[in-house]
Amino acid sequence: MATDYAPDKIRNVVLLGHSHDGKTMLAEAMLFASGGVARMGSPDQSTATTDFEPEEQKRKISINLGVAFVEHNGHKINILDAPGFLDFAGQVASGLRAAESAVVVVGPSAQLAVGTEVAWEQCNRTSKPRVVVVNKLDKENSDFYGAVDAMRQVLTPRPFPLHLPIGAEQDFRGIVDLLHLKAFVTAEDGKGSEIPIPDDMKQRVEEYRGQLIEAAAESDDSLLEKYLDAGSLDEEEIQRGLRQGILDAKVAPVVCCSATRLLGVRTLLSTITELMPPPAAEPDKPVKAFVFSTGGDQFGRVSYFKVLAGTVKADAHLPNLSRGGEERLAQIFFPRGKEHVAATEVHAGDIAAATKLTHTLTGDTLGMKDGGPVPPLEVPGPAYSLAITPKARGDEEKISSGLARLGEEDPTLHVERSEETKQLVIAGLGDVHLDVTLEKLKRKYGVEATTATPRVPYRETVHGQARAEGRHVKQSGGHGQYGI
Repeated sequence: MATDYAPDKIRNVVLLGHSHDGKTMLAEAMLFASGGVARMGSPDQSTATTDFEPEEQKRKISINLGVAFVEHNGHKINILDAPGFLDFAGQVASGLRAAESAVVVVGPSAQLAVGTEVAWEQCNRTSKPRVVVVNKLDKENSDFYGAVDAMRQVLTPRPFPLHLPIGAEQDFRGIVDLLHLKAFVTAEDGKGSEIPIPDDMKQRVEEYRGQLIEAAAESDDSLLEKYLDAGSLDEEEIQRGLRQGILDAKVAPVVCCSATRLLGVRTLLSTITELMPPPAAEPDKPVKAFVFSTGGDQFGRVSYFKVLAGTVKADAHLPNLSRGGEERLAQIFFPRGKEHVAATEVHAGDIAAATKLTHTLTGDTLGMKDGGPVPPLEVPGPAYSLAITPKARGDEEKISSGLARLGEEDPTLHVERSEETKQLVIAGLGDVHLDVTLEKLKRKYGVEATTATPRVPYRETVHGQARAEGRHVKQSGGHGQYGI
């Protein structure tokens, strides 16, 4: 059951990376490989579980933070699929706030993508433990070792391969696990079978395992002392050192994957459960939950929350510690894309959602008053703006109320009416962000708008005193004129 997990059996991970490197496809593969969905969808076919809104399906990109969960090896993994497009960086901020660790998805290229560097910096800024997934290794010209070298030349902490690929491009068929010293090939259903480590890989396996052991030893003083004395560590010690290094954001393991062919997906799930940290929850404290994201439509709002302490129960009445008032959580559920898996209670460390909360917005804290609210969510400020007017006369009130609702769902959307120019101005993170906003306005609230560049209100005022002196002379006969 999705409800029966103690905090130490929960992993909350956010998928980050450059746009089109396969984050959403990886989330879909994780769902399918673990039995969370019966059929594997695809963002290219508009069937991905976490990209279900029309604006996402039209563009074939993630726009909202996708939320889903899988169950693997006695653990629950909550997957937060963040957009790679920079116009939706607010959704990334929400995912980083809710997750304890990140899965940074990169392409199989020797050239480091800008989105990878951005994701890495976000992890560094928030001290986020991370694992790197080199995806699409079955594609032509894929280069796992080139991708690793490109990352290691630029990124800190330096990535260390935890898995090595067996085969390349279309011949990519499995992985060698350097921690457990095992090799697996994967069938079409994603299930792996163990094989001997290929002879032509043994030298490379020895080299990279040595690097992994050194990284593990450097993460723990007692392990480092033993490593210097004995020259090696056993499997349990390597795992302990890696866990500590990952937790301290000093080590970033790299694994191999082809999400579309389910290669390396199950071993990634095992890596998350074995090495990624559980939530720092407080199950015995008074209930407290943080709302990290908001969605919804004209029929009601969906609030996604993470339980920080205690247990949230269905039909509970909880004060909003951020803005006052009280909320009734009549229906709570575990989201899997747009699917709602009903829940009667949500334990500390877990992620769930509630419908039709009246006052609560993204960044709010619900719970008992002990300790007050947690710090609000920090999102990027606006970088692009448009002036808008309704196409149909008489839609002024509808456009204002619709934008207000969209602003409640998206904290990076700013709406104001300029007192100087009398224009209604929307501001966001880019042109695509505002295009999507206007499409949602039409779809959800039936209002079409025309756009224009906002007029600049020029202002003149006296800022201080000044003195000047001039001379006037006019002499054309007669008395003439003279003045200073």
